[in-house]
Amino acid sequence: MRISIVGAGALGRVYGVRLATQGDDVTFVVRPERVADVRPFVIEQVNSADRRDTLERPRLAADIPADAELVLVAVRFDQLAPRADPGGAAPREAGRRTVADLLRGGPAVPVVVLTPLMPPERTALEEAAVRRITPAMPSVSGYLDERGVVRYWIVGFASTLIDEEGGFPAERPLLDELARRLTSADLPAQLDRDVGAQNVATTTAFFPLIAAIDAGGGTGALVANDEVLSTALHATKECVALAERLGKVAPWTKLLTSAIGPLTLKPGAALARLLAPEALHFLDVHFGPKLRAQHLAMGATIVALGRERGVSLPSLERLMAMIEGRAQTR
Repeated sequence: MRISIVGAGALGRVYGVRLATQGDDVTFVVRPERVADVRPFVIEQVNSADRRDTLERPRLAADIPADAELVLVAVRFDQLAPRADPGGAAPREAGRRTVADLLRGGPAVPVVVLTPLMPPERTALEEAAVRRITPAMPSVSGYLDERGVVRYWIVGFASTLIDEEGGFPAERPLLDELARRLTSADLPAQLDRDVGAQNVATTTAFFPLIAAIDAGGGTGALVANDEVLSTALHATKECVALAERLGKVAPWTKLLTSAIGPLTLKPGAALARLLAPEALHFLDVHFGPKLRAQHLAMGATIVALGRERGVSLPSLERLMAMIEGRAQTR
């Protein structure tokens, strides 16, 4: 299968390398200045006996190849929108192509987006790209370590979900084939209904907990900061209430958000520091200041969704103000 992956970060590399090593024709679509980079892509699965896969010469391109059969999009949330983000950030750099530019200039094939697609961003992307989008929910989390190697986890109790009604009916056979190819590459995947709505609801419910890592200055500092921690926990309750109006929340998210509290989070973090220190390192790297632009953009979108549906989110707004304050003090 000829697959183009827009984005070569941790998520794009895991899906791309796994597909390429089993024989699929994979092209990573990157910024023009990165096309000449000849370094191999190396990925290491933390929770599978240290599985390691290497793609010695990844194929990089500045545009989606004309013969691509399917496109996977694996970029940050704040890179999806072909306009200024909802938080009022500056528009894209002059001359810098957006994801919509790439899609509009590529072949008319199914587009599967692994990044959480909130309603305003999905609408804007579809309108700018002039095509329908298929939402997906990945079952992979990872980060790029200091060696340039992607360290990642595959969630054992969940599959990568692809919305069976996201694109056009004629695209269904290719989406089925993608799910089969991913499963064959040991990335279990399946088509399901209402994946887009489930992704929106799940992302909304879980968002305050990941944004709090940035607001608190890391997991260790967060659990020691009662003000940020209390704000994040109240914001989580608000966002869960909103999420229930947006769609079905993933069961693991419901369990996590109901179990986390001031009496469980601190001892839980201490235990994780002893038993799974790399997992905490991942949280700090993946959800810390590196993704601040994404946090601000997504938080602004969720606040706007709350206003539209009559759900007040004062604690989330305070949490976002804390993140903005950290950005201004850098």
